[in-house]
Amino acid sequence: MSYGLFVITSKDSSDNGCIANTCVQVGAAPTQLAISCQMGNLTREIIEKTGVFNVSVLTDDVPYETITHFGFQSGRDVDKFADSSATRRSHNGLLYLTDHTKAMFSCKVISKTDLGSHMMFVGEVTESKVLGEGTPCTYAHYHKAIKPKN
Repeated sequence: MSYGLFVITSKDSSDNGCIANTCVQVGAAPTQLAISCQMGNLTREIIEKTGVFNVSVLTDDVPYETITHFGFQSGRDVDKFADSSATRRSHNGLLYLTDHTKAMFSCKVISKTDLGSHMMFVGEVTESKVLGEGTPCTYAHYHKAIKPKN
């Protein structure tokens, strides 16, 4: 199977975000996206509470540091946006990444499904923008070309 790499963002009392490999268009009229977040993930908790999220579609030139920053530490322990100037706020008030990002989507949750290890959210797209000319990063490309070889 092919997957992409995305940063999913949310906001409660502070901004938060995580790396995800699952984001797919599931409806066209209106446009709807499905994402999944691990159950223990702070981003998942905030999305459940607030009902909104953003998706930043990462490009294949994304630095490994971006992936580790959003994927290998918890927003419970660190403010992931404290030093980030490469962000903008969408109409829903949430941040999205601007560097190494092909496109962004803002979504309002219309349904959720408990999948055991993950929560799947289906969101109606309320805003979208093409941000760059790069190629969207796949999970396979991450393993082949971005992730350091041990």
